[in-house]
Amino acid sequence: MVMDCADGKTRLCFPILSAWIADHAEHTTLHGIGRKSCPKCEVPCNELGGNLREVYEVRDYSIYEEKASQLESGMDGSTREYFRPVGLKIRRNVYTGLHQVNPCDLHKPDLLHNIYLGLFKHMMQRVAGFPKKHKRQPAFDNAWKGVPPYPGFSVPKKAY
Repeated sequence: MVMDCADGKTRLCFPILSAWIADHAEHTTLHGIGRKSCPKCEVPCNELGGNLREVYEVRDYSIYEEKASQLESGMDGSTREYFRPVGLKIRRNVYTGLHQVNPCDLHKPDLLHNIYLGLFKHMMQRVAGFPKKHKRQPAFDNAWKGVPPYPGFSVPKKAY
């Protein structure tokens, strides 16, 4: 496709999807696998997060595509049983047919969902709960209100 570049020229470009940033639930939906499945390898759902030294076979979505074609054409009746053990819910995912795209390489964790929101929210609950647990909430609130003004920082009316 022809694209405009930052230097004002137009160039013939060949864009390739190289990453898809999402949380685990979004990745499982996009890949068409179960919630307890890995988008990169064929680890059984009951072993997910278990033995970290165990090496599992990398998912080969081209084989899944081939098996889906066999199933649709009615060539192989045993193909239907192939999809369940590898955790596939659908036979074709959203990446099927994209040129030079390996779905296993697209999986990138979303730090905003996984760490910043999850971990930060958890830590703030712990920090806010500590003064309450030790009956020091008024002292905490007074110290918080005593923080001097800083550009872009507003003191909340009520602490967590």
